[in-house]
Order: sequence, then C-alpha cells, then structure tokens
Amino acid sequence: MNKTALLILLAAFGSQDGVREVKDLPYADESDTDPKHKLDLYIPRDAKKAPVLMWIHGGAWSIGDRSWYAEHGRRFAEEGILFAAISYRLSPKVKHPAHIEDCARAFAWLHANVARYGGDPDRLFVSGQSAGGHLSALLATDPSWLRALKVPDGSIQGAIPMSGIYSIPALPAGTRGLMAMFPESFGSDPETCKAASPVTHVGGLTLPLLMITETQDPGYVRMNARMFQAAAQKAGVKSFSAIDAGDRNHFSIVIKLASKTEDPTRTAMAEFIRKRCGELDR
Repeated sequence: MNKTALLILLAAFGSQDGVREVKDLPYADESDTDPKHKLDLYIPRDAKKAPVLMWIHGGAWSIGDRSWYAEHGRRFAEEGILFAAISYRLSPKVKHPAHIEDCARAFAWLHANVARYGGDPDRLFVSGQSAGGHLSALLATDPSWLRALKVPDGSIQGAIPMSGIYSIPALPAGTRGLMAMFPESFGSDPETCKAASPVTHVGGLTLPLLMITETQDPGYVRMNARMFQAAAQKAGVKSFSAIDAGDRNHFSIVIKLASKTEDPTRTAMAEFIRKRCGELDR
C-alpha cells in the first residue's frame, strides 16, 4: 500500500463529530521534506463532490502554520465544505515569490487529488486572512502562478480574501517597525512589489471575489481594502463584492470564524460558496 492510499485509509479514524481529518499531506514532491509543503484536510461527513475551500494563513508572511486552523476546518466541514488548510514557506528564510509559488502548488495538488477525499475539483475556492488575504487575492487575480503549473484557467471558482494587503509598497531594506515586513518579504524592487500586488491585476478578474474587511481593523489595512475595491470599480469588474464585518478587528475576525456558535462572517463565506456552486450547476 503506497503512502497516499494509507493516508486515505487513516482518514476514517481521524474524525470528530463526523468530520474526517487528514493531516500532513505533502503537496510537493514526496521527496521534499520541507514541513511547510503540506496541508491538512477537514472533510464533511459522507463527502461526495463537496465544495473545497483552500485556506491560507496570515502572519505577515513570516509566522503561522496550518495547524492553527483545526477548529476553523471543523466548522466549515460541518457546513458541508471541505476545508484545506495549507502551510507555505516563510520569510525571512524566503522572499516573494516563494509564498505564492507554494500556494499555487497546494492548489494544483488539490485540483489533481481532492476527489480522492470526497472533494469536487470543479468547486475549488481560495481564502485567507491578513497575509493569507493577500496571497488568496493574488492567486485569484494573477493567473500566471497556476498557469506555470498547467492548472487550467477557471479552476478557481471563487475567492474570499480577508483583512489583506493588496498593494505591496517598495520600501528600502533596513525599514524598521511593522513596515519592515514588506522589504523582508518582498524586497525593495518597485516592479517586483507592483507585480506582487493584487491591485495591479484586479482589472482582469473574472471569477467571483468577496473581500471581507472589519470595522476595527488598522487604518492601513482599511486603506488597502478601499484601494482594492476602487481599482475593481474603475476597471468595471462585475464579479467583485465586499462586506464589512462589524465589531471585529484584525485578530478577532479570524478567531470568531472558528466559533462553535453561529458567526456572521463564516455564514457569509458559506453562502458565497453555495451561491457560486448553484450558479455552476445551472
């Protein structure tokens, strides 16, 4: 029995309240031992062609891990949505484009393999918060990352970036304070930073995108959200929508997303996915 088959078999034993869990699936070549090149699946009970949400964690491109989102995965699986939490390489060990390359590789793996776990490869969605909001938006707006892996255009059926930075500033090396995360993660070349910015590519967006912001987020993050939305409106993008989560800040929005009680943000995300799936079924 090969490793993949064994993991599928073991999935039946890693369950909570009917949610099957499969951990540490390698999305790169199995000879790749980098622990960040893995993902965890949270699978609805009796899943057959379930919609799939790939979740990209936040952490300023420098901290974070898929393991932080087990409860999030269980909540979405309870909603009938297969949740795939991925890890990716982090700065300062790597710089852009390593983060987005890893996200694209994880998506490509899901597109090729998620049917084995009850997911529908024709119902793949991407989401993430903070740095993950940026990465999910970049994956959705710039098709070059998935094209490089020969993933067919149109494979992302919807994107839900949350609390993201959508315009990467080109700042000099040695920048201090919170803004140091940008040169540490993207370098200082203006063209590289421009190409890494979802706002640069949003004019070509064709898939449905729901941007989620929160009323108590820092001003810089809210400014980015306004900039991203304005760019979409200026370009006449019809598939861009946005909601503002009340009484949430940059941290509480993602914490409450995992609540065992009803969470309006999670409900909005699930409804967005279901609506898109309904459109695809027509």
